[in-house]
Formats: sequence, C-alpha cells, structure tokens
Amino acid sequence: MFDGIYSMTFRGHADWGMGMLIIQGGVITGADVAGGLYDGVYEQQGSDLLVTLTMTVPPGVALVQGTPAQPKQYSFPIQTKLPARCLLEGEVALLELPPGPVNVIFRRLRTLST
Repeated sequence: MFDGIYSMTFRGHADWGMGMLIIQGGVITGADVAGGLYDGVYEQQGSDLLVTLTMTVPPGVALVQGTPAQPKQYSFPIQTKLPARCLLEGEVALLELPPGPVNVIFRRLRTLST
C-alpha cells in the first residue's frame, strides 16, 4: 500500500529543505539535498506506518531546526508514527525529532511493483 518513491519538503525553526525517500518491503532509504541520509525500517499498523530510522548528517551541514554544522559526521535515531493521510494525501506531518520539531510534506511520485 505504501511502497513508492516520495519527495519530502520539510521546515524547521531555522530553515527548510527537500529530499526523497524510497519505501519498499519494510525498508526506508533516502537522502536530502544537504546530504543527509535516511536509513531504516517500517511496519504497517492499521493505516499508519511505524517508522524507525537513523539520520546521518555529513560534516558541515546545519539542520533546519537550527542545530549548527558540526565538523564530523554524526547520526541520531528517529522513531515516529506516520498516518496514511500524510503519505498518500499530502497532509502535513509534524515530526518531533531529537534536534527539534519539523513539519514534513510527503508526496508519492510513483508506486513500486513488487
């Protein structure tokens, strides 16, 4: 139901960004335009996705929440529940992440065949 390629546009306290995710077969892989990487898994719970990801931030990249750029790469965990309407209908998802809250708009660009 959720397998596909998604764009994401996100806004934090200090800035905004864009990226893409591939959601397929319980696995999520993605990247954003600043070089952030997203790797994790999901499981469907009713019409929602329970998502467990690791975000890896490259050296020299500031986060949209206002976290300043760091000299070395670092990672942090993301665990959230995404309602189907956010992934399939473009409703804004407010994600409470360790560095701070982010509003994300997902748009499915195409479905994937299994």
